[in-house]
Amino acid sequence: MKAAPLLVLLAGALVALLLTASPVRAQEPGVDPAPIATAEPSPAPPSGPGGLLRLLPDPKEWVAEVFNRVLVNLLQGLADALHGLVGGVLGSALNFITQTPPSGSYASPTVQGLWGVVRVIANAAFVLVALWGGFNVTLREGLGSPYHEAMDLFPRLILGALLVNTSLSWTQLAIDTNNALCSAVGQASLPAWERANTASQALVDVLAALIYLVTSLLLLLQALMRLALVDVLLVVSPLALLCWTLPQTQGWARLWSSTFFGAVFTQFVQVLTLKLGGSLLTELTPMAADSALLAVLLGVAVLVLTLKVPSLMRHHLDDGLGFVRYYAYRRMAGKLEGAGTPTPARQGGRP
Repeated sequence: MKAAPLLVLLAGALVALLLTASPVRAQEPGVDPAPIATAEPSPAPPSGPGGLLRLLPDPKEWVAEVFNRVLVNLLQGLADALHGLVGGVLGSALNFITQTPPSGSYASPTVQGLWGVVRVIANAAFVLVALWGGFNVTLREGLGSPYHEAMDLFPRLILGALLVNTSLSWTQLAIDTNNALCSAVGQASLPAWERANTASQALVDVLAALIYLVTSLLLLLQALMRLALVDVLLVVSPLALLCWTLPQTQGWARLWSSTFFGAVFTQFVQVLTLKLGGSLLTELTPMAADSALLAVLLGVAVLVLTLKVPSLMRHHLDDGLGFVRYYAYRRMAGKLEGAGTPTPARQGGRP
């Protein structure tokens, strides 16, 4: 038949194809067949509400961490604002913490204008002062009061007029002297200022830096109040020095003098305290990370001491112009009396 050879060829081709596609390896005797690897079943997830809670973080720890982070960020924001405020004043030309700026005191146009107005008032009141002094001289014998004689009153009137019209120059000399003393101490700044940063994320470090910056802000406010007080005393200086002429008003002049010189030269003692505290702090606390907190706390102690300096000195300052006025008055009185010959009244008796 014609189809027989064709079927034989197709059968041979099919057998050859099966042999090449899936060859069968004969099993060697004595060798176990390789085990078939099977995937291990994955553990079943915990069932029930207790198993699900074990997969979540502890709510108490999570709330404490979130609260701590929010509090640290809030305190860091406040500390950064205070650091920028105090640092801006320290780095500006109007630094009134370690000096008394002339532009904010005697060189201010506002202060000079008001001082001129008060000087005109003091010069107008000088006539009343002279009349009052003459009344004291006339009635001193009848009243038995230790008022000035005529030869005492005239030098006082002349010196009082001189002080009234040159008071701004004398007060400027005092302020410039204070600034020179502060500059002689050296470049003074707030102690531990560089370490009072909020880069640390620890709550205790941020709190210490915030306490330091709040204390620095209090010192800044005190220095600003001191500058305002100095300006007020500059403006009223003509009237205050006019009060020195009469014995009835000398108490006002002494009050102004002690207050002015105390307000001006107290700054030198404060700058000296800051300089000394900063130098000692650098020696006692090395520049190490573990000493940053201690340095900030010591800086707070120095700032608190600096804040207390004005109150410590307030009750221990005498009349600042006393020696100058006494010397000028005695020299002028001696010339008017004729080479300073003492009178019987000055020798302890009356004529």
